[in-house]
Amino acid sequence: MQVLILIALTIAGFMLYFLLSMLLLFSHAGFQLIDTQQALTDPRMLGLLKLLQSLSSIMIFLLPALAFAWIADTKPIHWMGLRQSFSLTQLAAVLALMVASLPFIGLTGQWNEQVHLGGRLHELETWIRNTEKLAEQQTRLLLTTHNAGDYLVNLLMVAVLPGICEEAFFRGALQQLLIRWTGRVGAGVILTAFIFSFLHFQFLGFLPRFILGLMLGYVYVFTGSLWLAMIGHFVNNGVDVTLMYLYQLGWIKTDPMGDSQVTLWVGLLSGAIVIVLLIGLKRLSARDKHPESFF
Repeated sequence: MQVLILIALTIAGFMLYFLLSMLLLFSHAGFQLIDTQQALTDPRMLGLLKLLQSLSSIMIFLLPALAFAWIADTKPIHWMGLRQSFSLTQLAAVLALMVASLPFIGLTGQWNEQVHLGGRLHELETWIRNTEKLAEQQTRLLLTTHNAGDYLVNLLMVAVLPGICEEAFFRGALQQLLIRWTGRVGAGVILTAFIFSFLHFQFLGFLPRFILGLMLGYVYVFTGSLWLAMIGHFVNNGVDVTLMYLYQLGWIKTDPMGDSQVTLWVGLLSGAIVIVLLIGLKRLSARDKHPESFF
């Protein structure tokens, strides 16, 4: 029953966002008929696109999650894990986890892109790859920076808001429901990570995003603090935004969205370090159930 309530709230949030976005797009075009697909990659629409991207995080994920928490419990903030304190050591472990995971996530992305659908599914693969190219064009447009102000706006749009809003929804609300529904922590974390990745509708990046969802899910399970999952999500996205900014400044030569490859041994070593850090975080959190509060 609670899952259905969350789904209903999410659909309501999406519909409100859709109506608002269409209103803003049409008003920006003088209420003339427009090609919405073309508009999403039009540099003249950059300011509006950044606004719509930010609103999507808030209206589709954050507001439904907060509304559901208010319905589900008399102490919604506590129920979501926003009152759970964490120590500086736990924070350091999460930061190390997110940085150490980057090569492994990159390697899984390479594996994902090498998957090909044969036979009757060839047309589906063509559609997926064309959609990914369009998404890449839009991402490059959104991350266009001319100064430090643009960088800070991009950081807010791509790292801060998704970190807060998506974690509130997926880990703070959905994961808790799925753990209760399945009766198993692992099953709840895996299902949530699957849905988290699927709902981004970028299927050539499904596997790395699924891995990210698993890590954030277990960070939340082990520590009980939604803030740490939010911080981890922020770091993951913030690294991409920062690298793109440095690339556009000419400070680094490698295009972060290009075809740079992660060597197998580096990626696997990164994966092993991720496992060790997660185990360490679990033991640290179990031993230090009442840490000296850092937040």
